[in-house]
Amino acid sequence: MEKTGTNEKLEFMVRSTILDRPRLLVIDPEFIEFDDQDRVSEAPTRFLKTEIDGLRYGVKAIQGYRFRIGRIYCIDVRDTSGRVIKIRLKSVYRVRLKLLGEKYQQITNVLFQYYFHDMTRHYLRQFREGRSVELLGVTLNSHAVLFDKKVGWVSWDFLGTKRYWHYYTLYSEESPNDYRAFVFLDDWNAGVLRGLIETILKEKFPSR
Repeated sequence: MEKTGTNEKLEFMVRSTILDRPRLLVIDPEFIEFDDQDRVSEAPTRFLKTEIDGLRYGVKAIQGYRFRIGRIYCIDVRDTSGRVIKIRLKSVYRVRLKLLGEKYQQITNVLFQYYFHDMTRHYLRQFREGRSVELLGVTLNSHAVLFDKKVGWVSWDFLGTKRYWHYYTLYSEESPNDYRAFVFLDDWNAGVLRGLIETILKEKFPSR
């Protein structure tokens, strides 16, 4: 771990499987770099912070013949040109399960801290200035939220949310069956949307 001013440059050794070679992942406040090349001699992929625009993360099950035999921790980071850094941590038969779970949490947390909290703050500033915000097909304004055209606009007073391990839902408290789910592993920036909406709800209803 290397200091960079008041922040830290974090380095993680990543192996997608126990047979894969160790690959260096560097997360710096100004860039992310990952050795995702086939050959050691090839330069690692690097995205500057200003180029980073998407995050997906989650856990996939590895299915055996009759039951699950392991899990894959998945983290995808996308840049503005559409390139994707894919980080995979695989545990089979519970080998390194705790270690990989902790590493997955550390990497995800620092990605939010260094890059995606700033994205949330950008949308929040836009919202506070009275402008509409559009993210993941959801439109927010000072009065209501539109997450499904079939449902229509839902007032902030009646917007319900539920957070699960794998996904996040928005729904109308007047009609709970009218909802939309956002899967953290499939939907780019579902975590940013969740953070934005939860912050707005706390500001609008501090005693709720």
